[in-house]
Amino acid sequence: MKTLHINDLDIGQDESCRAYSYFLTGQALKQSCESRLDVIECLRVGYPYYVIVFILESTTISRKDLSNILHISTRQLSRYDKDDLLPAELSGPIYEFSRIYARGVDILGDRATFEGWLNRPQLALGGQVPLHLLDTTEGIRLVNDLLSQIEFGFYS
Repeated sequence: MKTLHINDLDIGQDESCRAYSYFLTGQALKQSCESRLDVIECLRVGYPYYVIVFILESTTISRKDLSNILHISTRQLSRYDKDDLLPAELSGPIYEFSRIYARGVDILGDRATFEGWLNRPQLALGGQVPLHLLDTTEGIRLVNDLLSQIEFGFYS
């Protein structure tokens, strides 16, 4: 009889690592990411600037909305070069945005549906647009909690 060990199970990529690398699709990671501790180190080193470019090109998020989430002016955001590493102060909010984005796409089924939801006022958020709440920690929690409610069928 063969014994099954938890380490033998293929349970996929850690959720934190998946969120970290969500917008790094097709790009070689300079650091490996296999655990939450790896994510912390990667965020301390900083996201490469091309993640900003990729977010702006592959989503409907505007430069203005992204700069609001990052608490940086659009002008200052444009000063980075393609190969620059972003400071940890910007990498953290990008990571939180990618966590919400990846989770929302999983729950609502596709990018277009999630982005539509993200840009519409939500009754459960007091009529606020979820995207406009992502500039604060508490706003991120509220949006994440609402996604959990949708996931488990408590809100539609």
